[in-house]
Amino acid sequence: MNEMLCAVLLATLSMQEAVTRAIAHSPEVRALEAQVAQARANATIADAFRPTASISTTPGYATGLPVAALGQVPAIATIEAHKILYDTSARADEISARSDADAAESRLESKKREVAQNTVELYTRLTADVTLVISARHRVDAFQTIAAHAEALRKEGRVREVDANRAALQLAAANRAALQAQSRLELDQLRLERLTGEANVEPTLSRLPPAESRRYVLADVQANDPELRSLERRIEAAQKVLASESRLFKPTIFAQVQYSRLFDRYGRFYLNFKPDDFSAAANVTLPIWTSGRRSAAVERVNAQLQELIALREARRTELELTVREAETELQQALAEQNLALQTLVVARQGLTIAEALEKEGRGEVNDLPLSQIAVADAEDEVANAEAHVAAARARLLIVRGDPI
Repeated sequence: MNEMLCAVLLATLSMQEAVTRAIAHSPEVRALEAQVAQARANATIADAFRPTASISTTPGYATGLPVAALGQVPAIATIEAHKILYDTSARADEISARSDADAAESRLESKKREVAQNTVELYTRLTADVTLVISARHRVDAFQTIAAHAEALRKEGRVREVDANRAALQLAAANRAALQAQSRLELDQLRLERLTGEANVEPTLSRLPPAESRRYVLADVQANDPELRSLERRIEAAQKVLASESRLFKPTIFAQVQYSRLFDRYGRFYLNFKPDDFSAAANVTLPIWTSGRRSAAVERVNAQLQELIALREARRTELELTVREAETELQQALAEQNLALQTLVVARQGLTIAEALEKEGRGEVNDLPLSQIAVADAEDEVANAEAHVAAARARLLIVRGDPI
């Protein structure tokens, strides 16, 4: 790597570190984490079966027999405990809230996978950019040699001016390609720095597990998919809610325990007065007519269940296609890499022959720089192919849910 690239790329960051830091730095992930926390809090709030307790005081005055004011008999202090024992509607709300929390967690996990996929693709592209810049510089050097030869021959009258101009044009095109490669490198480096929150990033390709060793079992992929897992849990929850809402006997049972310390002045109104008042009671309510609300609730839950089942089937199909596409992409990338490596071997052999002929003075004047250009082109193909293989392998690992 030349001194210019070393000045630009100072630090080293592995692919695994880049993915980890990109997920931690992503504002979308942080926003979804906040939504998960909110959904979990909502699920806790919606759990009406959690017992509650309170302490209160109700100072008051009565001219006769004390009656409840503001919902309480005037008392020095009151301690109450409440708990719902059975309420199908409250249970349905609780299950629905927990289902929403599962959906939020699924969106968070899917976003993490998306960020990881984007980071891997950018990382592998940046790795290829480094090689492409070096190859572009080699081509510029080779075309400079060709242009110098052409200009020298033009001055000697051995070639036409148009031939020298063609060589100069090839050199200008090579310079432009080198500038474009350098610009892509700097832009991709900036993108990766912004994605990970790190400055002066240099990619170092880590060895990935050999994802091409076997075709993945679709059931394993489905088991590791966060969206499909969430849909399964939500379907199960919806089925429980539907079973609960479909019951004919749907009482609401509410229990309350209360202790009050009453004012002594009320003793004259009672034959056997005690300032310590303790009571416990249960309330059972059975609805007999709901104006169609019950059937509407059942229809709503059933519609939600059918929607979730349809989404599950669509996700299963999508996963199957995604896995097959990832496997095919990896196989094509491996074939591309194999071809590129063979091309590079042939190009280097040609360069060796051209160098030998150059030393013997037997070759054509441009054989050596043209061979150097062929090697640079082959190195470009290898760099691109290796980046494609790394990206395809990482995509397959991410789809499967395996660590990169």
